[in-house]
Amino acid sequence: MIHRETPVDDRSPASASPVGPHPTRGRNPEASPVQPASTPPPWEAAAREVLGRLRRRRPLIHHLTNQVVMHWTANITLALGASPLMAPEPAEFPTIAGAAGALVLNIGSLRAHDAAVFRAAQAEARRRGLAVVLDPVGAGFTPLRTDVARQLLEGGVTALRGNGGEILALAGGGKGPTRGVDSGRVAEAEVAAAARTLARRYDCVVVASGPVDVVTDGHQVWRVANGHPWLTAVTGGGCGATTAVAAFLAGSADPLRDATLAMAVYGLAAQRAAARAAGPGSFQPAFLDALYALGAAGTEEPEGLDIRWNEEEAAR
Repeated sequence: MIHRETPVDDRSPASASPVGPHPTRGRNPEASPVQPASTPPPWEAAAREVLGRLRRRRPLIHHLTNQVVMHWTANITLALGASPLMAPEPAEFPTIAGAAGALVLNIGSLRAHDAAVFRAAQAEARRRGLAVVLDPVGAGFTPLRTDVARQLLEGGVTALRGNGGEILALAGGGKGPTRGVDSGRVAEAEVAAAARTLARRYDCVVVASGPVDVVTDGHQVWRVANGHPWLTAVTGGGCGATTAVAAFLAGSADPLRDATLAMAVYGLAAQRAAARAAGPGSFQPAFLDALYALGAAGTEEPEGLDIRWNEEEAAR
């Protein structure tokens, strides 16, 4: 989710493989099947469509999330045009799920007894057919975090959004290159392979954040090169991306396309904010301003989305 460091395939979206949803374990099994589009729409037009949907519907995004970033992710939700709710009491889950558009499961502030709470919220969201987005913070660093993340994947998610170390740890069964809740340096090709493995194993969309973000349903692979290094210099850069993915997936008929768009819009806002800021301190409010202009306010156009398709990798 930072500036592109390596070249990626430069095929244009208009000539790339179609973006169509793969039936996911995270989708309500009773929901009507979605027919894939023959070709993806121009990315900017698709982004305008989703951002407009957020402004019109203002979906409620239920967060079970990291206490360190709760305020930040609430503001990101609002900036995009959605409505945040931080509610960890299981007695409220049936009512909340009846009104919500998506559920975020972020295990950043994990305690052992939280696993049951996460599973209860997940089960209710699944019963209602809501999008469920998992952020496996620190998976691969401790056995507890890795085990809870895998339990939640088995329970069914629409999307998994993690850094490279977390994705590698969950795919390979071993300890990923994590430093606490941060990712160590990992090879992009290795992360992409791990993301495809997880997407196929759990029938979900996997978003692997890095210098170039990888988004895949296990069959198609998209790369997003929007972003800026300062997203890694402020608390909650990755957690905010998870929130953006959840907002974009609320009411989505195409999780692969819309998760890709979420990462691109989020990264584009970071680029615009960095152009106005002097460093990480001024970057954070500038980022909210840029995201708000693209999202809730709708005063800026999503021009400059850098989304690429890798045909060779998608065919594996």
